[in-house]
Amino acid sequence: MILILASEDAPEALQVARTLADRGEEPWWFDTSWFPSRAGIAAELTSRGWVGSITTPRGVIDLAGISAIYYRQSQPFSFPVSLSEPERRFATVEARFGLGGLLSSLPVRWVSHPSNVADAEYRINQMSVAVAAGFKVPASILTTEVDQAMRFVDAQSGGAVYKTIMHKIISEENLVKLVHTTPVTSSMIDHRIGVTPHLFQHNVDKVFDARIVATSRGVCLGVAIHTDNPAARQDWTIGHGNLVYEPVEIPDEIVRRCRAYLALLRIEAGAFDFSVDSDGTWWFLEINPGGAWAWIAEETQLPIAEAIADVLMEGRAS
Repeated sequence: MILILASEDAPEALQVARTLADRGEEPWWFDTSWFPSRAGIAAELTSRGWVGSITTPRGVIDLAGISAIYYRQSQPFSFPVSLSEPERRFATVEARFGLGGLLSSLPVRWVSHPSNVADAEYRINQMSVAVAAGFKVPASILTTEVDQAMRFVDAQSGGAVYKTIMHKIISEENLVKLVHTTPVTSSMIDHRIGVTPHLFQHNVDKVFDARIVATSRGVCLGVAIHTDNPAARQDWTIGHGNLVYEPVEIPDEIVRRCRAYLALLRIEAGAFDFSVDSDGTWWFLEINPGGAWAWIAEETQLPIAEAIADVLMEGRAS
């Protein structure tokens, strides 16, 4: 049996679950926000590893019956409101390492394993792996030094941009703000970059952006992302309402490199972002090992859920 480990309303998980059900493979579902208030575990260590069950609002999951797991972002645990803040912190850590350790120990195929997903989220490592996989990566510098940053930015004939390394969300004065890819000049750089590492990159003169969902089996499905909005042309996540998506033909070498890249990161699927210039060069930007793709499938009817289901069903016990 295949387990969906995701929130109840995760659109990617819902599409995969529907695809599995259409194939006669009704998946189990476990939302970590159910735990431990609405779900419980009982497992015993044996010569075969941990055996036991997870009881959820939707039924009892036999750990031994799981053949593969589709993993989407874990949701916060739910604890009794009577817990003090120190008790809640303690319970959260115990739940994370208890439940997480139990699931991680299962000898099943993950799409993808949480430990590998966590490793793959390091953007600076992603860029190094991209070079190893043969992708073209825009000239980049990671620095806290003002002089180095200014020299790099000035050397980029087509201009440079600042990009966040991990989190694009800032909470400030009860407002949630997004930090987008931002053009930068050397005159904008000062001592403040010494507070934390900054990533600067050559600004690709692109014709369009592309998001590709690739699997370890060599399937690559992607869309070209077009917009007339100047700000969204710099960072397409700014202008979701003004974007045009169309399926794009992916060069064979990009398909091969995507598969090699996933193997290097030990993940089964990922959402790649590229910029494509007027020469047809595909410039690697980043990979999100748990990236969103449901809206792409809805916009273009690309069979992404089917590709994910193929990987999961290949992991069934014989």
